[in-house]
Amino acid sequence: MPILSKTKSLLSSVHFNLKVQSLPDRVYLREVMLPSMAKTKPENVLLAGTRRYTRRYPSFFAANDTVVWTLDFDPSAARFGNGRFHRTGDLCEVDQIFESVRFDVIHLNGILGFGIDTPDQIERMTEACHRALNTNGHIMIGWDSDRTTDPAENPTIALRFEHSTFADLPARYAVTGLDGYDHVFDWFRRID
Repeated sequence: MPILSKTKSLLSSVHFNLKVQSLPDRVYLREVMLPSMAKTKPENVLLAGTRRYTRRYPSFFAANDTVVWTLDFDPSAARFGNGRFHRTGDLCEVDQIFESVRFDVIHLNGILGFGIDTPDQIERMTEACHRALNTNGHIMIGWDSDRTTDPAENPTIALRFEHSTFADLPARYAVTGLDGYDHVFDWFRRID
């Protein structure tokens, strides 16, 4: 019976992965956003949140141009991270986890409402990301309209970041996702 249970679990995982990969927001992310980010040749990028369906995201960046770091709070998600450039930890402590690294881009997709939920957590995350970014660095916050409030209207984010375009990407791009709710990608530039 354990073999049957493991087989069902694997099939369920593969099915979920394929479903997520086919969502319009993930298609946009893979076909537009990540290639545009890579064209800017940032020195250090952080991709926060690792799952099976994010495993190939670091490969969009040329290894000789960009070091792609990954971060997830769940130790079991490390297998989907970027090998020796993966860290396990709390995004609210990103500046401490990567104490000697400053990022040109921090990419946070599906974090708000999925672990960073309270106003206090959002404030701590915002402050830590601000400290972890280079001057004029960018942060991308991908969020679901049914899970969290608009980050562009958050006073802590507005104090530390300017809603801004990045490369050839708009400051805001929204697609209708699961259950008819919008998934929104917002770019912000660090201000001092």
